[in-house]
Amino acid sequence: MNRSQPAPSETSVERFFLPQSLQLATLELGGTEAHHLLHVLRAKVGDHIGLFNGEGDEAQAEIVRNSKRSAEVRVIKTWTTPAEKAELILATALPKADRARWLVEKATELGVSRIIPLRTARSAVEPGEGRIDKLQQTVIAACKQCGRSRLLRLSSLTSFAEVLRSINSEQCRAMIAHPAATLSVADALRPVAAASSSLVLFGPEGGFTNEERSAAIAAGARPISLGPLVLRIETAVIAIAAAWRMSLWNL
Repeated sequence: MNRSQPAPSETSVERFFLPQSLQLATLELGGTEAHHLLHVLRAKVGDHIGLFNGEGDEAQAEIVRNSKRSAEVRVIKTWTTPAEKAELILATALPKADRARWLVEKATELGVSRIIPLRTARSAVEPGEGRIDKLQQTVIAACKQCGRSRLLRLSSLTSFAEVLRSINSEQCRAMIAHPAATLSVADALRPVAAASSSLVLFGPEGGFTNEERSAAIAAGARPISLGPLVLRIETAVIAIAAAWRMSLWNL
């Protein structure tokens, strides 16, 4: 049975990530997800679990067979959660270590659509593919915890110039965090809350260079202020994400 939204009772079961079509009678759960199900939670045949594929599809399933490394489940019902009309893209220099993980986790919980790790003139952290892969696992874990059915998209490290070129090509409304800006976050988000795509640029701890700020503004990014205090990267990112989420609720 397909539905556009899950029933409240379905949120009580443990959720597992399975990146494939869920429109099958039976499915096999393997790898780390099966290990967590069988050896951490010690689930048994007959137990019910939730599944999501990261693209909006979800299912409720029953364990029908298990082994040491995998579990076979029978799909009871499936549904699809529609994509949100408004998207928030964050192009940001990443902070170090656990601060980056925390940033990605909280952005996922707040419904951010995409994070683009940004290479700028003053970047101190430039994550490689191995680090991006680890952050992708953080996205999955956060989706499992908060009930989100679509994964936050995490891009590879991208140059500042390349992100600026995407502003017009993706037809998104762009903003840049700027300590000297006079436009507040609340005022900046009010006219763009219903836009299909909004992009916000965040610099590293040392900030954007004057040349980078000028280039971003020339490309169409509006300077916005996050207030008089100096914020760490992850604090600024989550402040914007939370304000954007609240603006959508108020539409």
